[in-house]
Amino acid sequence: MLMNNNSSFVESFRSINGSYLKLIDSLSALRALSMISSTFSNDGELLDRALGVLVENQDLERCSIYLRDGDQLVNAAGMDWDDLIALEHGKPLGKQSGATFALGEGVVGLTAQSGQLQHCHDCQSDARFLPRQGGDGPSAQKKVVGSVICVPISSGENILGVLNVSHPHANFFDEGHERSLMIFSNVLGQLLMNNRLIHQMDKQVRERTQQLLQALQDAEELRQRYETLSSIDDLTQLHNRRFFFPESRTALARALRYEQPFSVVLIDVDHFKVINDSFGHATGDIVLRRMAALMREQLREGDILARFGGEEFILALPETTADRAMILAERIREVVKGECWENDASALKVTVSIGISEVTGFTENNSHKLLEQLIMEADRALYYGKYHGRDQCRDYATLTHKSIQPTA
Repeated sequence: MLMNNNSSFVESFRSINGSYLKLIDSLSALRALSMISSTFSNDGELLDRALGVLVENQDLERCSIYLRDGDQLVNAAGMDWDDLIALEHGKPLGKQSGATFALGEGVVGLTAQSGQLQHCHDCQSDARFLPRQGGDGPSAQKKVVGSVICVPISSGENILGVLNVSHPHANFFDEGHERSLMIFSNVLGQLLMNNRLIHQMDKQVRERTQQLLQALQDAEELRQRYETLSSIDDLTQLHNRRFFFPESRTALARALRYEQPFSVVLIDVDHFKVINDSFGHATGDIVLRRMAALMREQLREGDILARFGGEEFILALPETTADRAMILAERIREVVKGECWENDASALKVTVSIGISEVTGFTENNSHKLLEQLIMEADRALYYGKYHGRDQCRDYATLTHKSIQPTA
């Protein structure tokens, strides 16, 4: 009688101890799963790590995961002890078989369709079990499957996939396995959703960053365009006064600092009003555009040419004496005069009057004031030439009556 009582006690102890060990294994698996980072480059890496935790801490023959893709469940990860050993040694796992189940098909499909755990105690006699469910991983060899549990992997009400675990012995899994696998699957579902959300956020951040960079680039290009437009004359495509003054002041300040020559040249089309009145403003525009092109061809790098207003143009010539400026001015005058200005009515002849002024001393260090003075002197020289017959170049320093400033 005593022996029977001892046997019952030993059997109860073994049962309790077994349950306790299973609980410890389950808790260990959950703890290891909770410590997995939720940031992986893809779902497959996360699933491989999760299945490795499950195999390492549970007495399972094989486990796999099917992810939902529309109405299909596709084998995305599989793990057994051979795979776990390979993974721990840094060896890449082989590709998954790509086995699929439709919603409602087999134990996997029923699990996804119902959102409920499915337990096949004896796969050989269970109509829900499909044989291909036992060979869905890189090292699976169509081993005999005795029992299977399939657990939905979900996040909220969304079924993300199915966790599939198997063992070669029938009736191997019990209620404790079901409970622990349900908890494991719920935690895995949250990890999987978090990983996807993080990647989605990363993608959105990258896209938004790219959009912002593109917007900044577009804004910079637009700024440069408007800045260019604000400093370019629409008709002649030369720079305008807005560009000329700051550029010329900078060049003049450099000339003053190093005591280098600096000249200003003003160019005005003779009788331009007559051209407009006689041949039309369209012809006048042609004259101004062609003159701009002719003058641009005569310039050196560093010379500053701009349309000063109306039919008047201005040149700032760094490192240039009045004598050198006169040579350039004469060349421009001759090129313009020799140009053939074809017109429907008659041959059009165009001449220009040009005034020149040079920095004659370096006592004035204010480039603003000095530039204004040079322009005023060149203007007086220009109108002196107009007063004395037009179609000529005049240097302010050589004028005999510098106060003469007739109208055009």
